[in-house]
Amino acid sequence: MRNAGALVRARRTRLGLSQRAAARVCGIPQSMLSRIESGQTDPSVTTLARVLAGLGAELYLELKSLETGGEGRREKQQSLWVNRLIVGELTRDPDRVVAVARDNITRWRDIHAGRPSILAALDRWSEILDAGVESIVATLTGQSEEAEDLRQNSPFAGVLSQKQREQALRSFRSHWERRHPDAAVGVAEKSLAR
Repeated sequence: MRNAGALVRARRTRLGLSQRAAARVCGIPQSMLSRIESGQTDPSVTTLARVLAGLGAELYLELKSLETGGEGRREKQQSLWVNRLIVGELTRDPDRVVAVARDNITRWRDIHAGRPSILAALDRWSEILDAGVESIVATLTGQSEEAEDLRQNSPFAGVLSQKQREQALRSFRSHWERRHPDAAVGVAEKSLAR
């Protein structure tokens, strides 16, 4: 697991921000950001959340079982399951799917005009769309950190019908519960406790 400083530095670098610009956006002194990134100081949870929010990311803490990989792993697998269905639509009708993605990017640029991290993700998605179907498929189904980050701002909303999405999620739940019977019990207990 990487330390907080490495996570902050990776996020800032991915956005193409200098330390000075990132510190200004995060509302902290550059010297503090430098100490965090270099590992000279471990930020409090509050400070780390503030820095990551300034960089367009959210901090969340999660307890997870070492046996099953926890809920985060489940969510990533569920996302991949749905993205594979989008890939199916992409191979059937690439012009329609790319047009939906481009329309979403255009609309979202206006909606998120003040959020540099989301705009950077949308710029990257535009490059991927321009690169062609193979590049899109690699990002939708890839295991890299960049692919996972980009899927958080995926422009493919509306490609699947509500019925297709619901069927995919039901199918995934059934698949997950067969492969992780103990995890299914944990999820049920958690929902009953609410």
